[in-house]
Amino acid sequence: MAVYNSFEDFHSIPVTKPTTGKWRSLRVPPQDYICHRSHIGGHYIQHCLVNGEPEFDRSASKASESSSKNSGVLYASTSTLCSCGCKSNGCVSQVSLPIKWCTWKKPEIGWIKLNTDGSVSAMGGLLRDHNGGPLCAYFTKTLHKNTFMVELSAIWRGLHLALSLGIRTIWIESDSLSVVKTINRQQPAGPSSAGYLSKIRKLLAHFDDYRVTHTWREANKAADYVSRMVVGLKDVVFWPTDFPDMLHDIIKDDAQGKIYFRH
Repeated sequence: MAVYNSFEDFHSIPVTKPTTGKWRSLRVPPQDYICHRSHIGGHYIQHCLVNGEPEFDRSASKASESSSKNSGVLYASTSTLCSCGCKSNGCVSQVSLPIKWCTWKKPEIGWIKLNTDGSVSAMGGLLRDHNGGPLCAYFTKTLHKNTFMVELSAIWRGLHLALSLGIRTIWIESDSLSVVKTINRQQPAGPSSAGYLSKIRKLLAHFDDYRVTHTWREANKAADYVSRMVVGLKDVVFWPTDFPDMLHDIIKDDAQGKIYFRH
C-alpha cells in the first residue's frame, strides 16, 4: 500500500525539469507545504500535474458533495504523463499512468462504520464513529485458505461484534469487490460460500439500516493492519487504549481525510 507524500515519490521515477518555459523558475516549496489542489507536498500549486484536468475538478467536486454511500474514491482515470512532468504531446519520455485518488470516508452521524480485511490464515476489522474515532477492533485466526471465504468471515465476525455492542445502523466496507457484490446480490454465490452468506444476511436483518460498499485497499489500511497483527490468541477484541501506535496513526490519517494514491 503505497502512500505518496511528495512530487517525486508520486511518480516513482526521477524527475528532471526543463530549463525553459514555466519550469525555468521552479522553486522548491518548504518541507511542510501541501499543494491545495492535489493535497500532496513537494511542489507549488502552479506546477501541479492535475492543473488543466477538468475530470479531476468534476470528480473532486462530486466527492465533496456525495453522501456516505460513496466509498471514498475521488478520481480515477488514465493520464498521459512524462518523466519531466510537462505533459507535452511531443515529449519522447511519455508514459501512460493510471492514477486514482482515494480516501477513507467517515459515516454519517448515527452510523457506525465497519472496515474489514482478510489475510493469510487471519482476519480483522474495526468499528469507527462519525468522527472517525475507533470504538474497538478485532482479530481472528481462521482455517480458511480461500481468500473469498476469509473476507466473508471477517464481515460475519464484525457484524456479531457490532450487534453485541448495541449498534443499530452500520456501514460495512471491504476491499474485496467480489464479496461486496455477492452480499448485495449483484453476482451469484458459489456453494461453498452459501452458508456464510446466509449467516451474514440473518445478522444484517437485525440492524435498523445497513449498507455494504467497496473501497480500495489503500483506503482500507486500518483493517489491513489489524488483520496482519501478530496475536497469540485465536480470537480477540481490543480497545483503543490497547492499539499499537501505528494503528492510531492510520486511524488519525483516515479521520483527517488523508488522500491515498493508486497507480
